[in-house]
Amino acid sequence: MKNPRILLVEDEALLRLSLEINLKRKGLSVETAEAGGMALTALKKQPYDLLISDYIMEGMTGIELMKQARSTYPQLKVIIMTGYADLAEKEKIMQAGADGFLYKPISLDNLLETISEM
Repeated sequence: MKNPRILLVEDEALLRLSLEINLKRKGLSVETAEAGGMALTALKKQPYDLLISDYIMEGMTGIELMKQARSTYPQLKVIIMTGYADLAEKEKIMQAGADGFLYKPISLDNLLETISEM
């Protein structure tokens, strides 16, 4: 995916800011939200090519967010990231339809590689 419009959803403020800054330094277009509801509001205002979401968030999971977002934007690519999942959870997330999966702590190189594979 070349020059995707990215919506990054992460409830941990320092991680969200760090990822946003580093992705922007790489020339990517990134907007952020701290929760699923805020992400859905952002998606109503404009389309995105890629949703990068935390899995465990207050209010809704990354899977729930992905499903709701894709009801409006079925072609939306989704990467789910988490620090809590084991192999069974990863399989659950991928079977739910995620295009990519990353364990936290997030390596910028791994994230960029995953984005480039979209």
